[in-house]
Amino acid sequence: MGSIQHPQSATTVFLDQPPSCLEFCPEAPDHFIVGTYLLSEKKTEDGEIEQSKTGSLQLWKLDPVSKTLSQIQRIAVPYAVFDLHFHPRQKNLFAIASSVGSVSLFQVSTTTGDASATPSVTQLWTKQVHEDPSIPALFLAWAPQNWFPKPAADGFAVTFSDSRTAVFGTEGDIRQESIEEWGTYEAKQMIEVWFVALSTSAGNPDVETQTPSAVATPFMFTGNDFGSLHTRRFDNTAELDDPDEHVSPMLLEHDDRARHHTAGVTSILPLDVPLVDDAPVLLTGCYDESIRVYHATRRGEVLAEQGLDGGVWRLQLLNTTRIPGSDDSSNVSEYRFLVLASCMHAGTRLVRVTCKHEDGASNWGIEVLAKFTEHESMNYASGVWVGGQETTRSEVLCVSSSFYDRRLCVWTVDL
Repeated sequence: MGSIQHPQSATTVFLDQPPSCLEFCPEAPDHFIVGTYLLSEKKTEDGEIEQSKTGSLQLWKLDPVSKTLSQIQRIAVPYAVFDLHFHPRQKNLFAIASSVGSVSLFQVSTTTGDASATPSVTQLWTKQVHEDPSIPALFLAWAPQNWFPKPAADGFAVTFSDSRTAVFGTEGDIRQESIEEWGTYEAKQMIEVWFVALSTSAGNPDVETQTPSAVATPFMFTGNDFGSLHTRRFDNTAELDDPDEHVSPMLLEHDDRARHHTAGVTSILPLDVPLVDDAPVLLTGCYDESIRVYHATRRGEVLAEQGLDGGVWRLQLLNTTRIPGSDDSSNVSEYRFLVLASCMHAGTRLVRVTCKHEDGASNWGIEVLAKFTEHESMNYASGVWVGGQETTRSEVLCVSSSFYDRRLCVWTVDL
């Protein structure tokens, strides 16, 4: 184990509103979007306190050489922005989840072939995804390729503060407002569902040939404020009987009843490793300040655990390294995952998660590589610059934020 790095900021700027989420633009890699959330209070004539939530979407440019920041565009919105994510395939599109139970789709326009052109953000549509606008949409996850049974389908899952998770989709162009609700998953108790992750696994290997099944197995994982992690597995091999059905039937569903997380589950990152005993392996973040390698079996099992000094609000996978086995290159002897963690009151962490296969056993480990601690309040959002062809270099260039002090910091770590 090497010593933990403690980087200093190269640049700090202060926003006009508290930053709640942040993501770099894949099609314009020197640019990122920040979502903000401003809670305002005013007294009414009869002495009651009225609260209102507003926000903005802000397009910022990072100069990767000088490490400076400049704001390019700001769009005010009449609600707080809780979450934002770029589409995994149409990479100039991103969607946001709002405090009024809506999802909006935006496009980042870039001039093709002109690297010097300034991108701009335009809104394509807004959809009310909860019938009650007082129920906020907390998190949004795009469906990966082949998550839906029909190849043309595209969509997302969204979670709410009243325990609901819903899936929305279209078989047309996602940029047109033809989104419909395709499935709703209610929980037993009224509680915030902080996170949803959608993933596909290659399926179980054929017993004779040991080749993975060609049909993707879709999973949905949710984490709630009680500390429960809920796993749903769908069957993409099943025929859909009803033309109105768009999500495969559920094969299994189980909730670990908060056996392993002692507070709310706030981040879930499915890891790209083969199923272990027919169950996936995840990385989880929790309010209890720990990151865990979690085996999503019926009862659940923690394979490794590491305290990060603050509530682990978000986890972002930066890269995956597969080291082939010496005897046969088709076997992987070690997986390495580089992960950026936004840790609320503790700042940002760069973490390496490893899985070594030795003597038929898998040994998981978690190592903290760097701690950035200049934030003076909740670090809810961080991102990493992935510029051009230079991603093989050892420097990791980060932008991280903190909420109440409205701070945006640029810093680097040399791995």
